[in-house]
Amino acid sequence: MAAAEQLRGGDAVGEGDLDAPQIDVLGPIRVTGISGSGHGPRVRAQAALIYLRPGRRAEALCTAMDPVSPWSTHTLQSRLSEIRSRFGAAPDGEAYLPPPKNGGYAFHTGVRSDSEIFQHLATRGLAAGPGGGIPDLENALGLVLGKPFDGQDYPWADSIQHEMLSRIVDVAHALAAWHTDGDSPDLDAARHAALRGLDIDETAEVLYRDWMTIEWAAENTAGVRKAVTRVQQIARTYDMSLDTTTEQTIDLVTSPDRPEPAHASQP
Repeated sequence: MAAAEQLRGGDAVGEGDLDAPQIDVLGPIRVTGISGSGHGPRVRAQAALIYLRPGRRAEALCTAMDPVSPWSTHTLQSRLSEIRSRFGAAPDGEAYLPPPKNGGYAFHTGVRSDSEIFQHLATRGLAAGPGGGIPDLENALGLVLGKPFDGQDYPWADSIQHEMLSRIVDVAHALAAWHTDGDSPDLDAARHAALRGLDIDETAEVLYRDWMTIEWAAENTAGVRKAVTRVQQIARTYDMSLDTTTEQTIDLVTSPDRPEPAHASQP
């Protein structure tokens, strides 16, 4: 299902056209109408840059696209022309990529992104809590096809990628905790959320704590061992020290005299 389809009707983000071009970054960059062949990857990256960092002037765009060998103005304009021709015009007649205003480039407000929809669903779901927020968080996590900007390294996107990863982990953790808590826990759904989050960020200790707690609650000894082994391997791989809370969780779930598991996730 297209990301925009998940918000049709009264739940739509903003007032734009739901059939407008879409720039997706929750995984490899994908842009409506721009293929991955030829100049496509660079054009898609430029579209993502303009969407996520609106208002930048031509010189800044040239440098951001290649800090070592900045693009020429001619190259930039060629790529911008391709975006304009692929996107066309909005229902109000304005181009989806209009001429720069005050020297800076920005898309028409109708242009959409999976990151925008993800943020909307995540914010609404987390605010609603476990009583009503789970469907929104499930839909948000379903939009994530991989690590943001997967497969490419864009210096201009470093901080954006970090923020997106943190938000994805927040959503996965909330789902894992909410599905584990309560009188009728769904440990399969909890496990799926924790492992999906770890697929995206394998260093997220909070999700390992969720995973260990879920397997403990399920009385799955093999699953507990697998979760403990993996987090310890990750710590060695990245040469990092585990949080005290993680160490305490390991001690809890591996202790031969551990208490009966409560259906609650570690903080």
